[in-house]
Amino acid sequence: MAAIHPTRRSQHIARKKAGDGTTTPIRKPDLAFEKAPRPKLATGPLTVTAQGAILKDDDRLIIVVRVLDDQGLPVTGLKKANFKLWQMGHLFGQATSFFVVEIENLPGLEGLYHLVQTTWSLVGNGTIPFFVRVEKGKLRHGAALTFIVKVREGLDL
Repeated sequence: MAAIHPTRRSQHIARKKAGDGTTTPIRKPDLAFEKAPRPKLATGPLTVTAQGAILKDDDRLIIVVRVLDDQGLPVTGLKKANFKLWQMGHLFGQATSFFVVEIENLPGLEGLYHLVQTTWSLVGNGTIPFFVRVEKGKLRHGAALTFIVKVREGLDL
């Protein structure tokens, strides 16, 4: 077998035999393409804080929710579909009068939302837990627990 010149050897390796006996060049991968950064999905936890409030002589329930990303920056532009609100294990679903109001254009209040349940009323007194879950995309979510203390009527604190 004849020796192959070193420069021709690399050319020889870079060719393959075609079905008709001729050689065709093999395509080499584009290394620049493989090293290009690929876009990443937005991931990471959301920091969610919540504070509940009821107004005297008012049937509305208001939960104030603050949403920050994993770097501590406010998350804006969330809609009702991004929030889920439970009262003592009961999910306030889409059929209720629950709605979301984003506090916009006020410096320092970015990422702040009011979750309002307009027809909320609870018979009895005590501490009522509320659980809020916020989702932004499939991989970003966070949750918070807050409590509202309802005391008997006529007792002003």
